[in-house]
Order: sequence, then C-alpha cells, then structure tokens
Amino acid sequence: MSEEKKTGGLKSFLQRVLRGLKHVLLHNGWLKAIAILISIVLWAGLISQDETLTRDKTFQNVNVSITGTDTLRNNGYIVVSDLNEILNDVSIVAAVPQKQYEAAEASAYNIRLDLSRISGTGEQEVRLLSTNSSTYGKVISTNPSSITVEVEDYIVRQRIPVSTNPEGNIPEDWYMTPLTVDPTVISVSGPRSLAQTISRAKADIDLNAIEWKEGPFGESSEIKLYNRNGEEVSSRLLGITDSSVPIDSVLIESTLLPKKTFETSELIQMNGTVATGYEIKDIKVSPENISIAARQEVLDQLTELPLEQRTVNVKNLNETTAFQLKVQKPSEDAIISNDTVTVTVMIEPVTDQ
Repeated sequence: MSEEKKTGGLKSFLQRVLRGLKHVLLHNGWLKAIAILISIVLWAGLISQDETLTRDKTFQNVNVSITGTDTLRNNGYIVVSDLNEILNDVSIVAAVPQKQYEAAEASAYNIRLDLSRISGTGEQEVRLLSTNSSTYGKVISTNPSSITVEVEDYIVRQRIPVSTNPEGNIPEDWYMTPLTVDPTVISVSGPRSLAQTISRAKADIDLNAIEWKEGPFGESSEIKLYNRNGEEVSSRLLGITDSSVPIDSVLIESTLLPKKTFETSELIQMNGTVATGYEIKDIKVSPENISIAARQEVLDQLTELPLEQRTVNVKNLNETTAFQLKVQKPSEDAIISNDTVTVTVMIEPVTDQ
C-alpha cells in the first residue's frame, strides 16, 4: 500500500472519531453534566490546595487580651476607664487561606491591648495589636483600631489600720474575749483620686451567726475600706496587700467561754454596830452584778461569787466608809468582769424625830 493511501486512511479515521465525539456531546446531555461536575470538583480541589489564594473572613465580638498592666503600674500609672465596657464590641477582618477558612478562629490572631505603651496621665490613645498566623493568615482590619482611656497616677498607701466591726449581740450566758484581727495593718494601692482618701479598714463579724461553743473562735471576713468621713469606698481599681501579698480578707479570732452572773448585794454581810449617836443611812454595793467566764467544768462547781471575805465590819464607825472586797478567780484562766466589790456604808448622826 502506498504512503498516500495510508495517510488518507488515518485522516478518514480521525474524522469519524471527531464526528462521533461531536454526536455524543450534542446528543447526550447527561454526559455533558458529568463532565462539567468533574471539572468543578477538580477546580475546587486545586483552589483549596493553593496557599496563595485567600478569602476575607469577619469575626465579631472578638476577645481582647489586656497585657502590660504590671509594667504600667511599675511606671506609676493606672487605667481608670472600664476596659471591659470599651472592648465589648471589637471585630476584625482577616485574609484566611482557602484551605483553613472554616477552621479559622479569632483567637488565632491574638488581638491584644498593650498598656505598657502608656507613658502619661489623662486621656491616652492605645492601638489594638494583632499577630499574623502562618496557618490562618493575617488581620486586614480591626474595628476599632484604637481606644481612648483615662489614666491616673498609681500610688500605694501603707499601714492602713484594720479593726473589727461586730454586729449583733453576745448571748447573756456567753463571754467573748476581745476580738483580734490578722493582719492589723494593710497597704492599699490604686489611682491617686481613690487611694489617697482611704484612712482605715474594717472587717464585719455577725455575732448572731456565730456557733457559740466553748473554745477558740476564728472566722475570715472581707476587708472593707473607708474614707475619713466614715464612708465605704469600694472599687475594682483598689488593691489590698499584706507584705506585698494580695489579700481580700482578714482573720478574726477570739475565745468563747460560758459565764455566770452573780448579784453582789445579796452576798454582803454586815457586822458590828456604829458609834453611839450615829446610824447607817444607806448601803451601796458596786457593781451590782459580777460575771465570771470560765470553762464549763469550772462554772459547774461555782455556786456563789468567790469573795476573799463577805463581812463588812462597821463597829464604832462615825462616818461614811467604803470597803473593798476582793473577788477571787475560780481558776487561772477565768475572766472576771470586776475583781473588786466596793461596799459604801453611809453613816450619819442620828437626828431627833
């Protein structure tokens, strides 16, 4: 077969194939749809793998971390504006690689406010910062891009005294030793406008809520700050420390003991007769009552007030005289409300009726 015939036969074959393909494409729509779908899938796959292609993604209500607070205070400044309120509606737009679009989150860009950049008081403008991510792209815009805050001098007031503020009443048959507080002094720090007004601190204790039982008592109580006018000062900007350690409460301690109360006038006995021509006009005993607080086992054995002597000798007295009667402690650790009973015998000349 000649070369010319071979070429003509191949050409004729290609023409028949092309006519067949044309017929399939023109008359078989389902095959066309499949072809288009395959093309789209292949295109999407290629696009998603291309790291250079990005899509803008908007993040609303972005959490903004606040840094540089300690540095700012070390520099002698403090922000008094409410940063939580100012930063409650921050949004960003980031250029995210196609492959990571769905997985991207705002936390990947570390949106932050660096307070260490502040170097003065009054109104200060501070930019919001972000960090680009090698995986999730970079931040294109932040709204707002900066905020304005109010700044004051940061000061520390030392040796602010702490006292207790008892509320309620001690039951009649109980005794509480004087309350002690630990620590007794604190340091208060914060903006000058607030910290300089603090003059003392108090810790409340509700006596009605105490479980009254014999023995040591201890309770933690929140510290409250007060100005010179006795008004409470409360602010998130004020810090309280003890030996540079932040605290918000103190320990209130005491000892609880049962007690017995005795009427002193019923215990005194008179002896002797006053001088001729005189008479006893009145007898006064002070105090009228004496309480003894001690361990219950001690009180159980105590039936009367333990006086060194109960008898007052008025023999031949011709003037008003006071007698001191010593009260004995029933035990070494007992607590007596008064350790002396004073008996005053009022003696006057007899007057004719």
